[in-house]
Amino acid sequence: MMKKLFLVLVIMFSLQCCNHKTQADTITEKSMVIDSSNLLEKNPYKDFVFDAKKDLVCGMPTSAGISDTLHYKDKMYGFCSKECKEEFVKKPSAYLTSK
Repeated sequence: MMKKLFLVLVIMFSLQCCNHKTQADTITEKSMVIDSSNLLEKNPYKDFVFDAKKDLVCGMPTSAGISDTLHYKDKMYGFCSKECKEEFVKKPSAYLTSK
């Protein structure tokens, strides 16, 4: 009978230890929760002043939304997409002369 009681106590203690969260576990779980409300701002570049009112590659107005920017010859240009920026970088003089 004593052996059974001892075995039950050992099992209960083991289960209790397994369910116990350490302070490090709690901190890790809290650090994984991110408040994304600030990250999902519609236009993160709304306060920037660009040197062109339109995306130089596709012609989309910068007021409609910018997803990428580039500093070129001391000027800041906004682009609607990464692809437009990459196209501009290939031959910037062609797009600046047509501006």
